[in-house]
Amino acid sequence: MIKRIYIYIAILFASMLQSCDGAFDGLYDEAVNDGEQQLGFSGREDGTRFQITLDARSYDHWYYINLHDRTIETLPIATTLTGKWDGRSQWTYYNVHGSTYTEQQVKKVDTQRDADNWDIAIHHFDVKTNGGAALETPYTSIDEAPATSDAFRDALFTEDEWCTHQCIVDFTGMMSYNIWYTSSMVNTVLSRWVTMDFSTPPPVYSASQRVYVLRMKDGTHAALRLVSYMSDRGTKGYLTIDVKYPY
Repeated sequence: MIKRIYIYIAILFASMLQSCDGAFDGLYDEAVNDGEQQLGFSGREDGTRFQITLDARSYDHWYYINLHDRTIETLPIATTLTGKWDGRSQWTYYNVHGSTYTEQQVKKVDTQRDADNWDIAIHHFDVKTNGGAALETPYTSIDEAPATSDAFRDALFTEDEWCTHQCIVDFTGMMSYNIWYTSSMVNTVLSRWVTMDFSTPPPVYSASQRVYVLRMKDGTHAALRLVSYMSDRGTKGYLTIDVKYPY
């Protein structure tokens, strides 16, 4: 009788695994073969409109994008402290419930090394600027937005700010609401182009579909719109970005 019960439990467990197959595909953005999607630029004939395709599945790197030169440089996130601590660069282990972050543990790390020449940097879905600022518009297509950034001359742009619970670096404790974050400068407006709701794991992803105006430190502007944040197979972290620069 006991043997039959064990067999029944084994069959039931196997059927549960089979029914869940694929339910968490891309949840931790593990490396999978998603075809020919590679990071890079593709442009139009007029030179001002182009797309950026970026494989940003990794939580371990920042991808530094130069819109002026159309180049991308990848740099790892600081993971250890090898020299003098700058007083704020750290990994923080938070227990996350809705908008409440309860600190569990802190690990000091080196200051993040940035690229020499860049305009925006992307970490998975997080975005920071190189001394710039951003504005969210009501438009859902660059073609529908005003022809130039002059239309937003008097608008309120948001600069980057220091965040300790924006940039996820370790997702493995997510099912128990425990997540490691790295501290970083982040543009909270641009980073709204994709949001993740952790109220009931696994997270629910949502894209704003909005056009964002980026004002760079040299005074030039770009229009940005995240077209997609996943691959054709549904793997999270593959970004396709529409860009107009100069705007």
